[in-house]
Amino acid sequence: MKRSLAVLLALCSLAAAAAPVPITASGSRGETRHLTLQQLGNKEVFKLRNTDGQTTVNFGFRADELATRAVLHLHYTYSPALIPLQSHIRVLLNEQVVGVLPITRESGGQPLVRDIPVDPRLISDFNRLTLQFIAHYTNDSCEDPLNSTLWADINGDSSLDITLEHLALKNDLALLPEPFFDHRDLNRVTLPLVFAATPSRQTLSAAGIVASWFGKLADWRGSRFPAHLDEVPAGHSIVFATNDARPTFLRDHPSVTGPSLEIMTNPTDGYSKLLVLWGRNDADLKTVALALVLGHTAASGARVAVTDVKEEIPRTPYDAPRWVRIDRPMKFGELVNSPQDLQVFGHVPNPIVLNLRIPPDLFAWRSRGIPVDLKFRYTPPIRSSESRLVMSINDEMVQAFNLMTTGQGGEHRIRLPLIDSALFGAGDEVFIPAYKLGARDQLRFDFTFAYQKEGFCKDTQVENVRAMVDDDSTIDMTGFPHYAEMPNLAHFSTLGFPFTRYADLSQTVIVLPEKPTVYDLETMFTLLGRMGEATGYPATRFTLASPTDERLFANADLLVIGEALQQGTFKGWHERMPADVSASSRRINQPQRGVNLFYDWLGFGTKPDTTTASEERLTGSGPLAAMIGFESPLTSERNIVAVTATGPEQLRLVLDALEKPALIRDFRGSVAFVHPGRVDSLLVGNTYFIGHLPLWTAIWFPLSGHPILLAIMGSLAVLVFAFALLRSLRVIAARRLKTKGKV
Repeated sequence: MKRSLAVLLALCSLAAAAAPVPITASGSRGETRHLTLQQLGNKEVFKLRNTDGQTTVNFGFRADELATRAVLHLHYTYSPALIPLQSHIRVLLNEQVVGVLPITRESGGQPLVRDIPVDPRLISDFNRLTLQFIAHYTNDSCEDPLNSTLWADINGDSSLDITLEHLALKNDLALLPEPFFDHRDLNRVTLPLVFAATPSRQTLSAAGIVASWFGKLADWRGSRFPAHLDEVPAGHSIVFATNDARPTFLRDHPSVTGPSLEIMTNPTDGYSKLLVLWGRNDADLKTVALALVLGHTAASGARVAVTDVKEEIPRTPYDAPRWVRIDRPMKFGELVNSPQDLQVFGHVPNPIVLNLRIPPDLFAWRSRGIPVDLKFRYTPPIRSSESRLVMSINDEMVQAFNLMTTGQGGEHRIRLPLIDSALFGAGDEVFIPAYKLGARDQLRFDFTFAYQKEGFCKDTQVENVRAMVDDDSTIDMTGFPHYAEMPNLAHFSTLGFPFTRYADLSQTVIVLPEKPTVYDLETMFTLLGRMGEATGYPATRFTLASPTDERLFANADLLVIGEALQQGTFKGWHERMPADVSASSRRINQPQRGVNLFYDWLGFGTKPDTTTASEERLTGSGPLAAMIGFESPLTSERNIVAVTATGPEQLRLVLDALEKPALIRDFRGSVAFVHPGRVDSLLVGNTYFIGHLPLWTAIWFPLSGHPILLAIMGSLAVLVFAFALLRSLRVIAARRLKTKGKV
């Protein structure tokens, strides 16, 4: 409420100075937002149990938004055994009661709907919506607080409809990255990038740096960066302009004398903001882009000039800030935003979750697993035999610990089982182990404490139960070599690998068509935003090229966008590609499915035969996009990932699929065909390996998949050893006989 009053006072001050557009409930600056509890809490059903159960979901709003109306639509069902008047569901917003759901005997067990008006003055930038279950099933003083009849379910389709007004903020760079990115906003970041009619490649390169930075800030929210040529959309946008190449709406703006950063009001809607990167030329735009992503905290006022920018030193491989360290053990405290994230409360608290991002080429063959040194503490349980900590990785249990009455968990050294990065085999078969450590993982710790049960009418509850995992617990990923079979589009779809091997993308060349469309640009910017999110670092050192810049392609990993795959140097590489998709035709190679029975007997049938068995050429006009991976013809162990489609606008199919976790898992192998709502992948063509193995491992790893052949080789080795031993014994015996003869 205090924040709302402060915002209104600020608006009154702005009205006296600049007379902005007045705020009205029905004006064009209003917006009604529909938020479901499932979106906010990631649950289909919120289960309220026991005599005082509750659930809480969090949501936020941007600093430039003001709530003017709110209604909570609840869909719920409760137990028919509950006693009316004594039982109810309390609804709280930021600790303030906004409504009570009564319990009646007639409505027990039936789906119910209730609308609760919410005072918008209670809504702030960060909010906690709590549903508290007060329940009783008997008037007996011996009521069991864990009785199974004490339940109520809140459907995840329940929603909060909020009408918002957009506020006109002052032009002040000190607000950065707001309002272009606001950490309170839990929605995907959609930030248009505006250019002159024909932007240069240097200008697009500067825009790519900025997009990767905003993608990093967006983090788990996701990001999209639509491109606009010589037009300004409504809403917050980023503009790139030079003295000679600028959007039309800036034609009367005075020329600049150097790189500068300016914030102004968007003329399209009169209240949103434009962040304009100015330069005398293209080189100045890169300077101001680097200044923005590396030093925006020093900016203030409506405009600042950039006098000098000193780039950070180039990144080293695998040092991305958001990746688990591989040069030393990494503390759990480095994997969370606050030590409070490692603490929980209650008998059955929420889990402690650590998100791990691990280099996809980490080679774990014959490894005992990743060692974890775990330390934890907790309130001494009353019944230790039924209180425990369960540790799991990606929902697969690793180990369980009984909680002792001392309250000290001690130190435990655990190993997380691994599996090599295997490609799927024939028939799209994926080899998944019991425990799998992939590129993005969740290490989870679940504490449970038993209630004290002493007999009828003697049960008690102790509510001050706490537990924590020490922040100096460590996970140790040192000593593993880097080696992976490629192509594998799963690595690119999850972590942007192999390009993100260097967090600044210093080994990456991005290839755009000769005449890129706004869809090509949006694809490039959005993919850079995803890579910024994956590494936690802006892409400051990638190279932008055209299809004819072959001199830049050697010793680099290539990300090819759109029709660039049909132009320049790439026209001569089509026979090396496992598939090809263009506006006029589609070529699809199919892999071999069977192998010789003799090779099967020797063990060679354990891997798919990716040799091209057939080739089909098709024509059609339906929507189709594809992601294709193959080895660079210019440099071995260098990677090419191409994102192409039957038309420029169909490139968005790939971007849409990469936003859906269920579809991201379907990107794998060397080719992924993307249809609306579906991804079909296959592995065809030559595979290759990147990285290096120790000598002994390099010898045995290729033989590990052929047990029969190993048995034959072992038998031969035994025979050779036995023959050599027999010869040696004969020589020794002959020498002895010769010596005796001389005597």
